Amino acid sequence: MARLEHFAFFATDPTRLKDFYVRVFGMKVVLDNRSATPPGYFLADDQGMALEIIGRPAGESNANQRWVCHVAFSVDDVSEKRAELEGMGLVFETDTVVDTDAMKTAFFRDPEGNRCQIVWRSRKLGQ
Repeated sequence: MARLEHFAFFATDPTRLKDFYVRVFGMKVVLDNRSATPPGYFLADDQGMALEIIGRPAGESNANQRWVCHVAFSVDDVSEKRAELEGMGLVFETDTVVDTDAMKTAFFRDPEGNRCQIVWRSRKLGQ
């Protein structure tokens, strides 16, 4: 079976967005392409899942991510992580919250406007 290797998205300021994911989710820089055209970074978690942050070329826009895509981060406590992120000024969607015994989840946008999810599940997907 194939496994997900990375998810990529644009950033107007890739260095600032890299710093956000390193600080907030503890991701590690595994490839520094800041001098490339366009500049970018690969960040990975302890399991090897990676985010690719690509400097947005002039004239390119983001898709309406509300309906297209998001990146999800598994957390131990959705309420605690949400409070931390809200303390940083991030705003959460109100109409997509799930709070059940099986799953808790909340969506927000990172500093570049990319749609993100924090999620806790009572058991891992596929189990």
